[in-house]
Amino acid sequence: MDVAKGKIISIAPKPSLCMTIGATLIVATQILVSLVTYPFLPSIVPSHWNAIGQIDGYAPKVLLAILWPLVSAASYSFLILMMSISPRLGFQRPEKTQAITQQLSLATLLFLLVIQLTATAIALGFHIDITFIISLGLSILLIFTGNYMGKLRRNYWAGIRTPWTIASDVVWERTHRFASWLFVGTGLVGIAMSFVPIAHIWAMIALFIVVSVIPALYSYKIYRQQSFRERTQC
Repeated sequence: MDVAKGKIISIAPKPSLCMTIGATLIVATQILVSLVTYPFLPSIVPSHWNAIGQIDGYAPKVLLAILWPLVSAASYSFLILMMSISPRLGFQRPEKTQAITQQLSLATLLFLLVIQLTATAIALGFHIDITFIISLGLSILLIFTGNYMGKLRRNYWAGIRTPWTIASDVVWERTHRFASWLFVGTGLVGIAMSFVPIAHIWAMIALFIVVSVIPALYSYKIYRQQSFRERTQC
């Protein structure tokens, strides 16, 4: 919480009820998928695939049944916790940023549901290229994220959080406008590469390095420029 003129300012509003219901429905669907398919799964199921989609690891079926709902529930709960306890940055109202963050979180949960369905189908004997599904899904998720990236305001829980973006609204906004285009462009390239056999996973790894490193470097560049302007104006 912030303290100003002797008054305690609330850290953040409560999470959106609609978004929480949506997340609960997705996790409930994952649990239902696990319960319905569990009796039909072999005792040992595929748990890992190499870069060309070949199975190279196995695990007990109980792990497949429990892991995906658990990961989804834990990740969403952690996000809600972070939004609830993080202090407000600047004077902007955090409601819009929280709403966008929850939308992005729901998209991520849907992606995890798709991966669970794919892994379960493979365990049941269906022939599906999971690397294609992952590559295509992540690319779509990048595009979706990019469309909202420029609308995020400075916060501790979502976005390009570097020491330089956290320190300045100007650096944050310019970095996220740049990252928005970068994410969309990277996602479009990723979709195209998803249809190239063998190469798509390696391409996605390279693209994710790009969207992770370049915005961070860009934020440092903008911070240096902003600091120089402020010094010269004094």
